[in-house]
Amino acid sequence: MEQNSHKGRWQIWLGILIGVACLAAVFTLYARPSEIIESLRHVHPGYLLIGGLAVVGFLVIRAVRLLFMLDYAIPYSKVFHIQNIGYMLSQLLPLRLGDVARVVLIGNVPPVTMAQGLSTLVIERLLDLLLIVVLLPFTVSGIADLPEWMRSFAQLSGFIAIAGIIILVIAANQRERASRMVGGLIGRFLPFLDRDSWVRRFDNLLVGLKSLTSIRDGLILTILTILVWIPIIIAYYFTMLAVNLEPTWIMAAFVVCAAALSVAIPSTPGQAGPFHFAVITALQLYGQPAAESASFAFLYHIGALLVMVIMGTIGVFSTGVTFGNVIRSAQSFASRQGTNQP
Repeated sequence: MEQNSHKGRWQIWLGILIGVACLAAVFTLYARPSEIIESLRHVHPGYLLIGGLAVVGFLVIRAVRLLFMLDYAIPYSKVFHIQNIGYMLSQLLPLRLGDVARVVLIGNVPPVTMAQGLSTLVIERLLDLLLIVVLLPFTVSGIADLPEWMRSFAQLSGFIAIAGIIILVIAANQRERASRMVGGLIGRFLPFLDRDSWVRRFDNLLVGLKSLTSIRDGLILTILTILVWIPIIIAYYFTMLAVNLEPTWIMAAFVVCAAALSVAIPSTPGQAGPFHFAVITALQLYGQPAAESASFAFLYHIGALLVMVIMGTIGVFSTGVTFGNVIRSAQSFASRQGTNQP
């Protein structure tokens, strides 16, 4: 237990260090705070409102996808509010405790179990990553000065992502055989790992992928995943207009990809730092002015945070839970998961 606590503290400090370093790079390489503030004086509120409503649309459609993955076992309103509580906590707390809180809250609504809550979280992340990686090669087409190696890498990553999901779907149809193969590979090439623990995790992933083994369900999930990200592209596009950038839809989609990939970097709550650096850098590749690009990054980040905090707070009051209970339950669950790690 103490080892997990020590590891968590190091992750928090590493995230803070990376977040501060990214923000320092933004203010050093791209725009000074005074330039960003001056740019924000000319914001168009109408476009900003459209962007905020699009973020709400993202939450609405994402909850529909989650409900489908749970096989409509619980009411949509509970799924919607629990999802929003998770997003709110992810914006405010370190170590992605919002994701853990969602698993705990979903798992406490019969007949759904925590194992189902965890598997849906895994499959959500996998679907989102797949879409982003597949979308990326198309979005770089608008960057005239992109080095050829970067363009080739983007295209290759798309093919790898598609091949990876095909392999996982095949494995989900052959769970026992796939688990035995993974166990054998770990025993032969990674003998220092706890084979049983990692095989169990792999099997849990395949359980989460069972919805993709049906052509009908896989098609529905693919369509829902595309629909989930359309409001975010809309939100980016109109928030760019709000700060007087000159976006195209392809440019907005490229910035969404950059922002989504930045989530993988350890950081402060809400990805403050890596998000801003990734978004501004992406906009620079499209030749957008630095001050307005930085204004967009900070304005969108604050706006999305406010929307998710408001929606999460509504979720807390609607479900009758308390912040303290949710946080304690999430920490307890995370600690138990950490104890089972090799």
